[in-house]
Amino acid sequence: MKRNNMGPPLTGARQLRSLSLGGKIALGPHAQTLFDDMLAAADNGLYATTIILAATIADVALHEGDEGDGGRGLSFLTAPERKGLDWLRGRRNGLVHYEGVVEGMGGAEADYHSLASDADRALQSLTPLMETLEQF
Repeated sequence: MKRNNMGPPLTGARQLRSLSLGGKIALGPHAQTLFDDMLAAADNGLYATTIILAATIADVALHEGDEGDGGRGLSFLTAPERKGLDWLRGRRNGLVHYEGVVEGMGGAEADYHSLASDADRALQSLTPLMETLEQF
């Protein structure tokens, strides 16, 4: 299997891209740079990178520009939306903190598809948080 071959477009990328058109999401410069890179990674089949950046953006978006006041918090998200972000953080940690082979990282075709599915889930988990940052 060729690594980073182009898979199907990720639904989550399309949703996030539509939110970001015209600068509708109030992201600081740090989060915006990561956001743009995440969408490019998703478009190019870099699924592990997409997951890692999605989790990082969630952390940055919650804290960027809020030095000293504890950040925005997650109280405005529903319980399932918070669970999605918890899953995202756990999935990212499994990818970057090696404690043995994790699902999607074995190099087989099935692993590639599993990682693609998880990348789409990561983007969809990030969407509710990004919606709360939408400017009208």
